[in-house]
Amino acid sequence: MVNIGIIGHTGRLGKPLVEILNKHPYTDIIYTESRKEGAKGNLLNAELVFLALPEGESKIYLPRLKGKKIIDLSNDYRCNNNWIYGLPELNSEQITFAQQLTNPGCYATSIILGLAPLTGKVSNVNIASTSGISGAGIQVQEQDNFLVYKEGKQHKHILEIEKMLGLKEILFVPQRIDVADRGIISTIFADYKGKENLIEIYNEFYKSKPFVRVKDSIETKKVNGTNFCDIKISNYGDKIIVISALDNIIKGGAGQAVQNFNLMYGFDETIGLFMHA
Repeated sequence: MVNIGIIGHTGRLGKPLVEILNKHPYTDIIYTESRKEGAKGNLLNAELVFLALPEGESKIYLPRLKGKKIIDLSNDYRCNNNWIYGLPELNSEQITFAQQLTNPGCYATSIILGLAPLTGKVSNVNIASTSGISGAGIQVQEQDNFLVYKEGKQHKHILEIEKMLGLKEILFVPQRIDVADRGIISTIFADYKGKENLIEIYNEFYKSKPFVRVKDSIETKKVNGTNFCDIKISNYGDKIIVISALDNIIKGGAGQAVQNFNLMYGFDETIGLFMHA
């Protein structure tokens, strides 16, 4: 058993993290802390600590966590070269040896997984992503509202997308549906001049990746509550459209953090994560 601490356990990512880890056969949550409930347990005895905190707050806790393994679910260290970027489908070997790991952003996960099989082969990348309201860390609203925000080059996830895929000049339009709780669909438009069968490329690239599925249709209800990312790809001459979907709270957050934990400790990466099919 691995003794686990969770700081921020009552938040939008903290709650599902607790739920998953409570069912995990190799973890014991011995310490929790949040503004809402205070601290419970002994942090000294925790071998690994998950930080599920608002942006900018992780650094407050790092001095107390020296010598411990850390998985940070915030944006704070995603472009910091001293932290391992925890995208299991691309960085599994590095994750295995990680001491400080930064969990990818939810939009970034959907987009990087959507384009990774074509790294170095696409250009003129434009993306529109739509998410439920949980990505903002708040609850479903009663009034119908579609919100477009931080369009163009403003969104913080662009930096990690460009870094992981080696791309420049991405244009990104994030959108939020305030009456939907969770789920992300990213629609990626790009130029691609290759002649290969794209579905074969994707199936080969992800054949040993248990949480990525190449599909012929995309619906958030088929990924919500799971750690899966579903991807559909089609081409129109020199243009391609890649559509990916995932649960921003699970594969885009708490589930991916546990997947990273499994790899860090040499467990099968799927342990504790096949909640629904």
